[in-house]
Amino acid sequence: MSIKNKYIGILLTATMMLLSACSSDDPEAQTVTTGEEPVGKVVQLVSYASPFTDKELSHRAAPAGFSAYTPDKTTSMGIYMLLSEGWTTPKEEKIIYNNNKWHAFFEVTADKTYTVYGYMPKTGEMSSTLVKSTADAATLTITGIKPVTTDDICIITGAKDTDEGLKEGQFSWYWPISAGDENYKIHLLMDHLYAAALFSLKTDTEYALLRTIKLKTMTLSANKGSVNATISLTHNETGASPISNVTYTASGTSDAVVIFNSDEGTALDKSVPLPVNACFAPTLSANLTLVSTYDVYDSKGNLIRQNCTATNKLPNLEANRGQRVQVNLTVTPTYLYVLSDPDLDNPTIKIDN
Repeated sequence: MSIKNKYIGILLTATMMLLSACSSDDPEAQTVTTGEEPVGKVVQLVSYASPFTDKELSHRAAPAGFSAYTPDKTTSMGIYMLLSEGWTTPKEEKIIYNNNKWHAFFEVTADKTYTVYGYMPKTGEMSSTLVKSTADAATLTITGIKPVTTDDICIITGAKDTDEGLKEGQFSWYWPISAGDENYKIHLLMDHLYAAALFSLKTDTEYALLRTIKLKTMTLSANKGSVNATISLTHNETGASPISNVTYTASGTSDAVVIFNSDEGTALDKSVPLPVNACFAPTLSANLTLVSTYDVYDSKGNLIRQNCTATNKLPNLEANRGQRVQVNLTVTPTYLYVLSDPDLDNPTIKIDN
């Protein structure tokens, strides 16, 4: 079983309009202007993801070896830009990725220092609140999260105006008035809110000589319908993770998400597994069910059975936040050595680990 961790770093380069109306001598004044339409110019967002590392390795102060990470669909970031610690009612702002561009729905004031919190992606019914208990501590509560999802939901764990010296636990960002062309950059580090599963599917070697399996859908379900997460964040100067505690509260009866879909079906190989990824609330590690739908073809390519269904109640994956568990699955006849025609045409899927 492979259990791994991942960090994500985000480089946000934004071109914004500087409005004099945002300036104020009052340190308690709100300086982020919001609206229902994007403001300023298009935001240029370039993000990077580091590779997974073994869970046994120590928590890293800053990610290394980033590779490019770009959303492959419309997505949104929920972000808080706090000008002063006196903000008693912080408001969640948003940046949306659409048509290969990022669009900001807020504006900031130059020559000011902001404290940055947030999460991404923000999807569906998700919303959040932020409470600053002290200058160095904040509690971010996210509600309406799907218990199982294909989205890797991450929390901002560090922010800076440059990547030089960027560390977890430091959330301050400064936009100098000397920016000139009104460009600004926000560099972010992010860490996972959920655990992940990598389902690795292949066909039994002997069975593959007689039948071809084309996977059409995979659906992962949990015994709860919604999750709220409360994240405690504390500023530090050492580069340690600022997440001191995460509490998950699950409610509702059940929820399911399609984690793989192929209208024509994808043929499974006997030696090269098909990878399918999903994320889930760690507290639901022992309450997950996988349903797979597939077609069966004979050795000549004739469709024998259509829309076969295999249901697997998963063992306890025992995964924590930020960990990924690999689940190996093999399509095989119920009685491999009997190989009767009915059995060949109605295989099942077994969990190998």
